[in-house]
Formats: sequence, C-alpha cells, structure tokens
Amino acid sequence: MSKIVCGMFDATVHADAAIAELKRQGFTPTEIDSFYVGPAGQNQMHPLGGDAPHSSEGSRKAGTGAGIGAGIGLVVGLAAGAVGAIDLGAPTIPLAGGLGALIGSIAGAFSTMRGGRRSAATREHPVETRGGRMIAVLVDRGGTEPRAIEALKRHGARDVRRAEGEWRNGWRDFDPRAPLAAV
Repeated sequence: MSKIVCGMFDATVHADAAIAELKRQGFTPTEIDSFYVGPAGQNQMHPLGGDAPHSSEGSRKAGTGAGIGAGIGLVVGLAAGAVGAIDLGAPTIPLAGGLGALIGSIAGAFSTMRGGRRSAATREHPVETRGGRMIAVLVDRGGTEPRAIEALKRHGARDVRRAEGEWRNGWRDFDPRAPLAAV
C-alpha cells in the first residue's frame, strides 16, 4: 500500500495552482492524480444507485425512528378518528389512524437524523461529503508528505486527509465512501 495525501477543491483554478506548485517542488506527474468526486449519493457505488446500500452515518437510526413514530402516530390517529367518528362516521377511524401513522413515521425519521460524525463513519455508513475536484499526491518518498500537505492547504484545499491505497500512475482504489484519516 502506498501513502497518499489528498485534498478536495471547490475551484479548478485553485486545484491547478496546487498541481503547479507540487510540480515545482519536485513531484513528478506520476505522483499526482486529479479527478472529480461527485456529490454525496451520486457516485453510483451501489448496484441500485447511490453510494451506500442502506444509509449514511447520520441517518443510520432513521428507520427505527420512523417505526416508533408510525406507532405513536397510529395510536394518536386512531384516538382522533374515534372522536371524529361521532360526527363523521366509522370510516374516519382507519383514515385518521393511517394519516397519523404516516405523519408519525416522517416525524420519527427526521427526528433521528443528524449530521454524520467522521469518527463513527464506516464504508457501509459513510459520512457524506460535498463533491469537488480531488488532488491526490503519492508521498512514499521521505520528506514529501509535509510539502504536499502545505501545498494543498496553501491553495485552498478543504478537508486535507491521509490515506493508504493502490497507486499505479494514480490512485486506483479510491472509494468516496471510505473514511480518510485526518492530517
């Protein structure tokens, strides 16, 4: 496995400036890789679409929240339907119960979702990041890692990170779902 330092850029002009500086510092073209990473959920990493088969790290508990919310909403809806049935008739009870369950499931799912924590992220439950242009630098040679980190940061890279991966004329096993180590 090769040691890699990478940073995400919002502006191509800044990414190009970082690449130019890396080359001036002695990095060869085979030690620099540049590619686009799509926005969260748009990298088609799963056969049915999306990036994760189940959920992101921040929405891991949404299904449970939806189930609990649906149960509570059903009970409240049935009670409201029973009161409404006095004036509107018996069909009001199941309609109000169904509506209560629907509203409860939505409220329950949203109440359990939050921003994902990098420390809890896994490949199955990733922290979704914004898309952008990724610059990856091979830093296997001694003393190159601090220079690469500085060059990426100086030109506005957000979220500069470390990784290990397969490098063959570029980062071959990059996975947008895989958590990267902090610099």
